[in-house]
Amino acid sequence: MEGTALMTGLRKWALGIAMVLAGATLICLALIPGLFSVAPKFSDLTTKFKPEMTAATVAQLRTDLSALSAAQTQFTTEAVPALATELGMTPTQLQATMQQQFPATSAGMAAVPGITAQFNQVLTVMDSQLGNFAQADSIPTSSISPSTIPWVLVVVGALLIVCGVFIRRWWRAGVALVIGALLIAVPLALSLPGKATAADAMNTQMTPLFTAQTVASAQQSMATMEAMGVEMQTKLIPTLAQMLNTTPAQLEATLAAGFPALGASLTSLSTSLGQFDKLVAAYDGSLADYNAIHTTQFTPIINTILATGGFVLLVGLLGAAELVWRRQAAPAAVPATVPAS
Repeated sequence: MEGTALMTGLRKWALGIAMVLAGATLICLALIPGLFSVAPKFSDLTTKFKPEMTAATVAQLRTDLSALSAAQTQFTTEAVPALATELGMTPTQLQATMQQQFPATSAGMAAVPGITAQFNQVLTVMDSQLGNFAQADSIPTSSISPSTIPWVLVVVGALLIVCGVFIRRWWRAGVALVIGALLIAVPLALSLPGKATAADAMNTQMTPLFTAQTVASAQQSMATMEAMGVEMQTKLIPTLAQMLNTTPAQLEATLAAGFPALGASLTSLSTSLGQFDKLVAAYDGSLADYNAIHTTQFTPIINTILATGGFVLLVGLLGAAELVWRRQAAPAAVPATVPAS
């Protein structure tokens, strides 16, 4: 008898217990991976990188690198020999003079091949991850922040626990059916499995770019280029113009006409460096956020939500089926016999 009563009690509370377990799972899913911290940092990272992670931006930065490389080649192989001839020097003598009087320009020109290779590698990775970034940036949707996800998990989890404990079995079955269906339908409707996979792939592929060493190296490269640009405009061009008995404006016009790649670079260098400064600043400003989130895998989280939804839906169906069966199997009430008058 005691065993029968125990089994009856367990069957009576089976749906409620299952709902409590499912609710606890969702709450743990928000707390154990630290989603209340990870989700806002992920949102901050995608917000900071959104202007940089576009096909147009990457293409423009590649164009700027190509222009810088072409200017360096033309300066070294064409402009220096031509200027040396005008000044009555050999190219070697002019280069030696520049190293002494214009060290930032000499150092910058020498560093251009390495710097362009360095940033081209960064842009190659970024270009390969544009699609993944676009999907990751829309978790859960393009207009809803990822920061809402842990709160939704906790609220739904708490609702399952409360319903599993306090409401009647018929209502439990109905709530389980609705919540289970929503836990499956909503992630699928929002394409969260694919978005989570894209976010995980992006985090893995971009790991080499988000290191203190990589950021420091990029900052040093930018400092070298900026020092070169300032020195060329404020010292090199005016000094060469004086030596050639012309004005800086006339010298720049002559360089642009005779050495178009170099002339174009002198005109656009400041703007190009500004674009790369923004890129490096985005990496620097996001380094802490990335280090805090890159070990978090989003695909298992979404899969767990779907699995929990499937479990809740299944127990809801079983609970509803049992209640229907019990109601149908219950003996009909026998009407009382009316005594003969």
